[in-house]
Amino acid sequence: MPARQIPSYPRTGAHRARRQTSRQKINSILSRRERLVGELALLRQQGAASKFIDNAQQLLTRWWSGTTWDAREELLKSADWLLRLEKRHGSQTERSS
Repeated sequence: MPARQIPSYPRTGAHRARRQTSRQKINSILSRRERLVGELALLRQQGAASKFIDNAQQLLTRWWSGTTWDAREELLKSADWLLRLEKRHGSQTERSS
């Protein structure tokens, strides 16, 4: 019996565009994560240690791997928010000193 042939369908331009768009989205998500991880490291080097930083670190490491790309976008938003809170908290602490 001959091997079963799987029909090949021509890929449409829309399919390629969708794949390219999703690849761009993934690259954007990964670069945003890299930027946030770098900011976390910089804040830690400067002596900032708070729950905001710890929680952002957890979102970008522990919770990152088991999620979908859409969920990772939400993790990035949350981590970014936590870093902004830390920066605001840090700048207020410096002013009051």
